[in-house]
Amino acid sequence: MTEAQARTLVLLTGEQEKPHFETFLKRQNPALDVVFCTSLIELSCVVEQRAGRVRLIAFLTDLIVPKSILRQLIFTPYNIHPGPPEYPGSHPESFAIWDSAHRYGVTAHEMTERVDEGPIVLLDTFDMPALPERGILADQTYARAVNLFSVLGAHCAAHDSDLPRLPVSWLGLKRTKADFQRLCMPPAGLLPTEQARLKRACGEALIALQAPDRHQNADLVAFQTDMLLFLRGAAV
Repeated sequence: MTEAQARTLVLLTGEQEKPHFETFLKRQNPALDVVFCTSLIELSCVVEQRAGRVRLIAFLTDLIVPKSILRQLIFTPYNIHPGPPEYPGSHPESFAIWDSAHRYGVTAHEMTERVDEGPIVLLDTFDMPALPERGILADQTYARAVNLFSVLGAHCAAHDSDLPRLPVSWLGLKRTKADFQRLCMPPAGLLPTEQARLKRACGEALIALQAPDRHQNADLVAFQTDMLLFLRGAAV
């Protein structure tokens, strides 16, 4: 295709990015056909309708594109992951805070059948703030991800060629949503410093360990006593 020739760029992302990303991409190539999808059903229909001749960019989405869709794509698809190569998978910011990581970042990589394992093409890293909190770090990460999208999107809007791969590999354990849920269920015996760090890592998702309430215990004992007396009376 020539530089001014029409291309189709499919973005798998949320609604809030739609107007801003479309405006930016149209400035790079006015003839560009920009399609937004928020579900895999929508994505599958778009890919099939265009016989796979689309470029797919996933931006900070939890959706996992299945191989049935990936194998139809003619052009290399990309994903922007809200974490550095050391933290693939779900909720990378939380695990980085819990690990007391010194550096963090955002990664753009080729999308493959296995999540967060494709070759890396763009990377933006930065120093972790002092005493980082999940929400604040997520906001900083989002801003960096938008900057990374501007580079990736500008290239894909104007070129069919792939971005050169960086000599960087994925590292660390790939986390899941279940891993995050377990992280936010703290065991007994954590030191105060560990409790504070876990609160910063999990935010509102943290399941607090609360001291037993004496009134609740008293109510429970009364209820159990009443039930025991009832059962004994029923057995007579």
